Amino acid sequence: MVNLFKKKEEPYCLVLSGGGAKGVFHIGAWKALKELGIPVNAFMGNSIGAIIAGFLAQGNEEKLYFIGDNITVDFLLKIPNEYIENGELKLSLKHNSSIRQFYKDALFGGGLDTSPLKKILNESLDEDLIRKSGNDLGVVTFNISDLKASEVFLEHMEAGTVIDYLMASSAFPGFHHPKIKGKKYIDGGVYDNMPYRLARSRGYRKIIVIDISGMGINKRPVIEGTETIYIKNSINMGGVLDFNREFLNKFLELGYLDTMKTFGVLKGMSYFIIPDRKWENIFDEVLDDPMTLALLAPYLNIKKDSHKPMELKIRSILPQTVKYNKSEMFYNFLDCCAEILRLEKVHKYTVEEIIKLIRTEQADEDKKLIYLDEVQSRSDMRLLLKRIKLVIKKTNVRDSLKDAPYHDIKITEKILEGRTGLLIKKGLYSIYPELSGGLFFLDLLNNLPVFKIN
Repeated sequence: MVNLFKKKEEPYCLVLSGGGAKGVFHIGAWKALKELGIPVNAFMGNSIGAIIAGFLAQGNEEKLYFIGDNITVDFLLKIPNEYIENGELKLSLKHNSSIRQFYKDALFGGGLDTSPLKKILNESLDEDLIRKSGNDLGVVTFNISDLKASEVFLEHMEAGTVIDYLMASSAFPGFHHPKIKGKKYIDGGVYDNMPYRLARSRGYRKIIVIDISGMGINKRPVIEGTETIYIKNSINMGGVLDFNREFLNKFLELGYLDTMKTFGVLKGMSYFIIPDRKWENIFDEVLDDPMTLALLAPYLNIKKDSHKPMELKIRSILPQTVKYNKSEMFYNFLDCCAEILRLEKVHKYTVEEIIKLIRTEQADEDKKLIYLDEVQSRSDMRLLLKRIKLVIKKTNVRDSLKDAPYHDIKITEKILEGRTGLLIKKGLYSIYPELSGGLFFLDLLNNLPVFKIN
């Protein structure tokens, strides 16, 4: 176990945002916080964040882990079996008439039936244990009977209503509206999906916020005068009602990895790399190798960079957001390589593992590019040019494009010449700011013996 705290520290308040099925991210993040030995004794949440806050306030994390590993849509909603496949909501044309009736019944019945979720909470949570835990608990919901927000702390919840308030906070629009003392409630996301203000109003100054990009009102936190640590999903994926098991597993793991990176335990920009001092020292030696400068030259602006020290020349080809971060330069170059070759992101890599995968993926891409040797006709050229231009137009969906950036730049370099080729190449480098750093580091891996791995 990693323990960041050598002496007893004041515990943190944990703020958990809403986001439906994406709440598994919170579970992964909590696993990381526990592993890091970070003390937390207060839990503020909205929607799925409120439910998870209830489990954590009680200390019932093992049950929470079990739910995270096994949750399906019918854990939360009472839905006819014919609409469920492998734990997901699956609808098709054959369901048209029955779906209309199902939603009609739900509409006139006050919303989709959330009794399965309440059953889980009744079986898993013990209100007395939550109250005796010594942990603080607060939730956000919205009173639709009185049309006003309701921010409620544990001591304000009357005996026997803790689970009712958790259900009220997580009553997503279209779900059944829970009642407390005759008042109807809806998901607190319509007022404040990330209840940072709730924590501040309670007087907390050491706060960890976990933001899972859920729907609703996300108010900008005022962090002045606090020690606030902000953790957010680094990859956008899935939806609030997406119960695909592959997505849930990956998003839970992402919660763990993003939290570890936030606390400096993992390195990289988009990837998650275990720090390795041995390889950092090797890279430092590479900076003084004359071969490095020769390999770097094609990526430099001769007029601007010729008089810079070697280290600044190398850092100048990294993406703007990280080029001034000297301490993580080695990991940022690894990250650039992984990015232009489209390696899996939700994974914890050792340095040697990611280098081996980079080499393997580059070899596979080079095999795919053999067909370029046979491209000779003008019609073939036009087709390639059209495809590359399409790539450049789709800058807003770069991560969903079929081929890796490495593939696209190699097509451009091998086939397109003159002004057209230069403009296309410039466009690709604009879309993929990782290209210069990634291609340069590939040259290092392929040409310098120090990077040889058995």
